[in-house]
Amino acid sequence: MQRNRLRLAVAVSIACTVLLSGCAQPGSTSSAPTTSAITSQALQRPVRSCETPLGCSEFASVRGRDATGEVSWLGTHPLRVTSARFDGVWTLHVATPCNHLQVQVSVQDDVLTPGLVSVTDRGCEEPTGSYQAWTEKLFEQPVQWKLDGDTLTLRNAHATIDLKES
Repeated sequence: MQRNRLRLAVAVSIACTVLLSGCAQPGSTSSAPTTSAITSQALQRPVRSCETPLGCSEFASVRGRDATGEVSWLGTHPLRVTSARFDGVWTLHVATPCNHLQVQVSVQDDVLTPGLVSVTDRGCEEPTGSYQAWTEKLFEQPVQWKLDGDTLTLRNAHATIDLKES
């Protein structure tokens, strides 16, 4: 009985060894990235450039209007807007009273056309949750922009916002 168990154990061990050794034969290739490849990709940062129409300036909202009238919170809880080029793509960074938006834009004359938008998702208590939704709606459609001295104006069918360089 002992001898049969020993033979079975040896047979199972040999079978497992033969089956598993086929996975690591010389010359075989794996489509899975190596640890060093993953590490080097993770360490690569996008190339940032301030060569945008807004430079690397930061602008803070001072007032705004929409279809309902004045949007007073834009003066008391300002949006903060910066921009940069990352790997050739112009990106607006918009800090709301609760979250951040990154809006990839293409520019044609005085119109910013939003592309990919990413948003942080912290739970926003009211009223900042509605401020967040309002801001996201602004970038759902093209935005006309004008830089006059230190004042940046963003305008579309949703709203008009005046921002000052800070």
